[in-house]
Amino acid sequence: MKILYDCTELSYFYDTNGHRAGVFYVALNLLNELKKRGYDITLYCDFRRYYFMKNVKEFTGFKILDSHSLLNKFIGKLLYYTRNLPYAIKTACTILSRFYDKYFYVKNSDGIKKIEGYDIYLSPFTPPSSDIQNAKIPKFRMLHDIIPILEKGMPKNTKDWHYKVYNTISENEFYFANSECTRDDVLNYFPFIKPENIKTTLLGVSENFKRIEGVRGYNIPQDKKYVFSLCTLGKRKNVIFAIRNFIKFIEKNKINDLVLVLGGSNWKTFEAELDRTLQKYDKSKIILTGYVKDEDLPVLYSNAFMFVYPSLYEGFGLPVLEAMKCGCPVITSNVSSLPEVIGQAGIKIDPENDDEMIQAYEKFYYDNFYRELCFERGMIRAKEFTWERCCDNILDFINLKLNQPVI
Repeated sequence: MKILYDCTELSYFYDTNGHRAGVFYVALNLLNELKKRGYDITLYCDFRRYYFMKNVKEFTGFKILDSHSLLNKFIGKLLYYTRNLPYAIKTACTILSRFYDKYFYVKNSDGIKKIEGYDIYLSPFTPPSSDIQNAKIPKFRMLHDIIPILEKGMPKNTKDWHYKVYNTISENEFYFANSECTRDDVLNYFPFIKPENIKTTLLGVSENFKRIEGVRGYNIPQDKKYVFSLCTLGKRKNVIFAIRNFIKFIEKNKINDLVLVLGGSNWKTFEAELDRTLQKYDKSKIILTGYVKDEDLPVLYSNAFMFVYPSLYEGFGLPVLEAMKCGCPVITSNVSSLPEVIGQAGIKIDPENDDEMIQAYEKFYYDNFYRELCFERGMIRAKEFTWERCCDNILDFINLKLNQPVI
């Protein structure tokens, strides 16, 4: 089977911001698993990210489809070579590319023929480009959540990235949902999708996540225990809730040997609110690490006293799984997909109930037996989530659908 694999998310390989988050790692791990199995894989991304991807040296062993017109390549090069220029220039180039794509993009017949030379198009997240949409090729895409729709309704602005994500969903294509929660949401908001054309495919956790004792780094005091949280710092992740109740918990119980460590980059739209919150509290009790390197994560998970992830909504919640794989007891929310991930291996709380959050902190802090029990349960449960199993499910579904008529 010749697979055309959408690598758009992987073109952000060198970024240290919100792009390098859950969907990036899904794209990376799924690609690696398919490679292990010897499939004929060619990478694909649209003209905007084409030169970014061509210059990621970690993927030089893969073919990347050259299907873009000369004008598209020119615009792609413009975006690539201005990537390190001042923000105003980069923004102007981005607006230019969007304007071109919306009003002047011409269907690339030669590129479409090249695309149609593959057996399937598989995207771990990115919506199909105009050429992919016009190509007669079976299309499979993973849907991770419908959070923007739940927050704001169906996107109407064509400049909005989520407009492309959701307005390219078609009854004639096939989908993977990363949890039963996501699948139910998709079928609810996109009733034209036939239930048999969307399959729940739970994600896996990399073997790089394992129990590792070692030096924590990231300015975490060596004489303190720490509560760890990892996410792209934004409103939906409920970071303010975690901070507020951590401070209440340590003040109530007069605890001096514990700090809260928040790992991950900020969304710019959230920076001001987070700064206002931190100004209210003793800054020595809260440590912001910024972006955490992949190789440092297992150590930070493994040496944490507990991991907290009180998100208001998740399509899956990979950090919960990673923490369990490293033997770190977890507190997470009892909403959306998170119960599917944690099962009975940790504490589930109402992410809007301060008392429940404080009680969960107290349970792990004072009840060592229960904390050790969740440590063991978490490691056992994490073994159920592998990229091998995820890939098996994806390939089984693809093979099933390829044996049926495809429009």
